[in-house]
Amino acid sequence: MTFDGEAFVQRFNTVWNGHDLEGILAMMTDDVVFEASFGKEPWGTRMIGKRAVRELLVEMFGRIPDVRWDELRHFACPTHAVVEWVTRGTPRGGTRYEVHGCDVLTLRDGKIAAKRSYRKGTIS
Repeated sequence: MTFDGEAFVQRFNTVWNGHDLEGILAMMTDDVVFEASFGKEPWGTRMIGKRAVRELLVEMFGRIPDVRWDELRHFACPTHAVVEWVTRGTPRGGTRYEVHGCDVLTLRDGKIAAKRSYRKGTIS
């Protein structure tokens, strides 16, 4: 089966913006390495495996119920994809935000084996 990068990225954007937890996890390998763009370490917050990713996403979608990512551009081939986006949301009891960033994806057999997120932000 031939890899369709356009369809892959469209599905990726659809499941994330739909907060479709099962759809997101179905796009990942069981041993996925997921590095969120926030956290105390230089790489952000790292989770390994679908179970850990599920826990993070349940918390995030609950904390920021209107979060969404609007794609600016992307590149995709059978082994890698990069999706540049603007994310917007309002944390419960917080202030609305808008942040630019990108996801760098490593693909294996048509699934996400690693998702590394990077974002632009401010340093206080």
